[in-house]
Amino acid sequence: MPTIEASKKDLEELIGKKFSKEELEEIVLCAKGELDAIEDDALKIDIKDTNRPDLWSTEGIAREIKAFIGKEKGIPEYKVLKGKRKAFIDEKLEGIRPKAAYAEVRNVKITEEVLLQIIQLQEKICQSFGKKREQIAIGVFDSDKVKGNVKYFAAEPSMEFVPLGFSESMSLREILIKHQKGKEYGKLIEKFEKFPLLTDEKNEVLSMPPIINSESSGKITTKTKNLFVDVTGFNQELIDIALKIMCMALADRGGKIYSVELNYKNKKIVSPEFKEEKIIFPLKEVNELLGTEFKIKEIPKLLEKKRMRGKIKGKNLEVKFGDYRKDIIHVWDVIEDIAIAADYNKLEPEEMNVFTLGSLEEKSKETNEVRELCIGFGLQEIASNHLTSKEIQGEKMNLKEEFVQIANPVSLNWEIFRKKLLPESLSFLSKNKHCSYPQKIFEVGRTVEFNPEKETGVEEKWKACVCIAHAKTNFNEVKSILEAIGKELNMKFKLKEETISFLEQGKSALIQFENGKKGFLGEVNQKVLENFGLETKVSVIEIEI
Repeated sequence: MPTIEASKKDLEELIGKKFSKEELEEIVLCAKGELDAIEDDALKIDIKDTNRPDLWSTEGIAREIKAFIGKEKGIPEYKVLKGKRKAFIDEKLEGIRPKAAYAEVRNVKITEEVLLQIIQLQEKICQSFGKKREQIAIGVFDSDKVKGNVKYFAAEPSMEFVPLGFSESMSLREILIKHQKGKEYGKLIEKFEKFPLLTDEKNEVLSMPPIINSESSGKITTKTKNLFVDVTGFNQELIDIALKIMCMALADRGGKIYSVELNYKNKKIVSPEFKEEKIIFPLKEVNELLGTEFKIKEIPKLLEKKRMRGKIKGKNLEVKFGDYRKDIIHVWDVIEDIAIAADYNKLEPEEMNVFTLGSLEEKSKETNEVRELCIGFGLQEIASNHLTSKEIQGEKMNLKEEFVQIANPVSLNWEIFRKKLLPESLSFLSKNKHCSYPQKIFEVGRTVEFNPEKETGVEEKWKACVCIAHAKTNFNEVKSILEAIGKELNMKFKLKEETISFLEQGKSALIQFENGKKGFLGEVNQKVLENFGLETKVSVIEIEI
């Protein structure tokens, strides 16, 4: 969880109210924070939400508290004035680091504390929300040293500039080798023939995203008044959110936000652009979920304390919130904030008085039947983690797919939910090459994939995967197991020969069951076997159950 360092005096000045230690411990709870330490003026606040980057600074915490105590209410408003600057984004960055967003914030009074907060917010967003700069990298520059329009393009590694903290010019390639930030983050771009570079109209280098700013314009001091903010990455929506959060913090310090026109090959975007989003749900859900008896007029007032705006429409509640709040994906997220605004500690717990009879779910019965059948075939059951890596699920499988990702993974080894069981089974086999063959394994478990028709946008599926590894295994061996499973469970199916990227051509097929379930079977191709370091043949089945 992000830990925020702040000055008590600075926080109180932003809120417009002083607090005792006890009051502060209580009030930071409304910003999903916990006061870890207070020593003289220094505060350490642990934010218990990795999906609220807008709270990862003194400004963000103050913004939330001001609404909670009634000094402000509802959605924070930020006016964006029309700026003159334009940004031109090179299409050749596709596949390298293709997206960007920019803004200017003028007349910011930068003290030492403000400078610390700018750096802290920048780093917290890049490290957590931005996955250690892989998805989001932020640069902040002295706007007065940025001349005219800017150009973000794919540059030759031989180009040179003086990186921040150095006094001599270095090539882009040298920066990756010699600069500390290059050593730390160079792996994000070192494999490409060209590197991302941001320059102004005079061709002065501002930054080499996501590595380092230039010494000339990337050094911010207490004498700096006007700032130019640069965000790069792969997802325009996430980039825009990061930019808005940086601008909000600087505007809370008195700065005025000016837009920048983004020029892509086929479209123009004005950034930043603050919008509102809304969610509508039955009003009764609030009291039903929380076990409360809030009156209708109370709920919009509670929403205002959490930087939202509520409106009663018949039997429904329409809730509007700033589009920087990407943590709100379900009505329960809104109801959670209502509970926080009402003070969790004041909600009376109720003893549950429910009579139920325990029994297995139908799905549990089905999965147990498949397990028993597989064991009867002489297969050994394995269990793999639901969380895994893009390398195992995508790269090693020769697949280019989208995966449901963890917003702030602690490791790249556990950054996505598995979409197929097969990659994990192959990984298991690769770790057991020292054991004798044949090796016959199976797994029954859940996978997760995107489905826009579902309420949450994702869908869980139960699947079964069988892997047989030995020198003579083939398509017919796994087909016989599939036929036995189909017969025992009365599941009729058809096979359709299909080219599948991770299976041998001519020795692979798609499975279509009469009940709509799908799957595949075949022999794993040589390329995928090599990717997993396997030296013997592997035949597989994977089906939905």
